[in-house]
Amino acid sequence: MKNDPGRSGSDGINPDKMPEKRAGQAPHPARLIREVLLQILYPEGAVCPGCGKISDGEYLCPACRKELETGEMLDSWHLRDLHGVPAWSIRPHRGLARKLVLRLKYGTEARAAAALTGLLRQRPPVFPELSPNTVVTWVPMPVRRRRERCIDHGKRLAEGTARELGLPCRELLRREGNSQPQAGQSMERRQRNLRRAYSPASEISFPVLLVDDVLTTGTTAERCIDALRNAGAEEITVLTMTWASR
Repeated sequence: MKNDPGRSGSDGINPDKMPEKRAGQAPHPARLIREVLLQILYPEGAVCPGCGKISDGEYLCPACRKELETGEMLDSWHLRDLHGVPAWSIRPHRGLARKLVLRLKYGTEARAAAALTGLLRQRPPVFPELSPNTVVTWVPMPVRRRRERCIDHGKRLAEGTARELGLPCRELLRREGNSQPQAGQSMERRQRNLRRAYSPASEISFPVLLVDDVLTTGTTAERCIDALRNAGAEEITVLTMTWASR
């Protein structure tokens, strides 16, 4: 089996150059056909999404697994305060970690979530010891965007996080109609887009671990924190797979 020089992995999408689709914009039929053909020729697990080389059947080849686990160790586990809530991020939003986040979001590669949340096995001693009754939840997507992408990447990351930490996972937030993408927006525009975008799904009387893919300005997490607090949550921790410079 030969590598396709026009691809960076198993789905025919270059995540480093992939723009976010506009809400409501359907994929071009030619692109869908190409992706289906590439999935047949290069099924997930046959080609490493990190380097594009033929894999040993695992999602990442040994070299890329090592890079993900040890390549950013000196610059990993970033902590930020979001209005009194600790927000932990596992890796900087670059390199292989960034590529996996984008493949999960736009390439519908569910195994990328397991690769990212698997990094929790290396969490440092300063990472808080969460109460066993902590519930893991995620930042909900607009329904339209979830249908377009055919995956709820936040839910996948929350489920993987819950498995790694041995905690329950539940939907605690709802998205209230807003479908404007946040990528590339200024902080002011992000705040305007997300005004009243989240509401609690039920009352909360237990600690919450809120999981998301990337922490940039913190606006999305702060809006979710407000909704969780309005539902009664007193102890909240945020965890994202990566963080990006503001």
